[in-house]
Amino acid sequence: MPQQVADDDKKGVSRRELLTFWRRPLAEATKAVSEAVAPEPRPAARQAPLRPPGMMHELMLRNTCMRCGKCVEVCPAKAIFPLGEEWGQLAGTPAINARRQPCVLCEGLQCTHVCPSGALIPVYSPGDVVMGTAVLDAQNCLPYRDEACDRCISICPIPGALVSDDKARPSVVQDLCVGCGLCEENCPTEPTSIRVRPRN
Repeated sequence: MPQQVADDDKKGVSRRELLTFWRRPLAEATKAVSEAVAPEPRPAARQAPLRPPGMMHELMLRNTCMRCGKCVEVCPAKAIFPLGEEWGQLAGTPAINARRQPCVLCEGLQCTHVCPSGALIPVYSPGDVVMGTAVLDAQNCLPYRDEACDRCISICPIPGALVSDDKARPSVVQDLCVGCGLCEENCPTEPTSIRVRPRN
């Protein structure tokens, strides 16, 4: 065996180098095949849309909504818009982008009374609205960084839904929050420190 190793060394190519030489193409071929058959990564899950007041259940709205646009037309704040074709089966159903234009809980909650299909049921009091719940990101929120701000608390239309502690740091009372999104729109940080999580 030592004689054989010495002979290989004289030729300038060791047995180990020879085996490595032959293994390299095999490894490269295996890698190429693996990359060719590897499944494509799944697209990131889309967050459920924030719906107008009066929605009972997402599935009911999707199956009942006539896509007539009456709730869109009657909204005084122009907060409601129809979802686009990229939403598939949800296309044409009403939604709200709270950061762009939240629900203002208008007098009479008009969108809930013009729906002809029952996808949105009549709501008579802002306190009875259940669109979602605001979620606070304390790491980004200014008062939690010892900077003065009370925008979310001052704009909240539901008494007691947003409260502050002795250091003026806000927190959400989930049982009272209706998810209108006024706090999200008015938050001065970017990204927003408070965001409405849709009911569905």
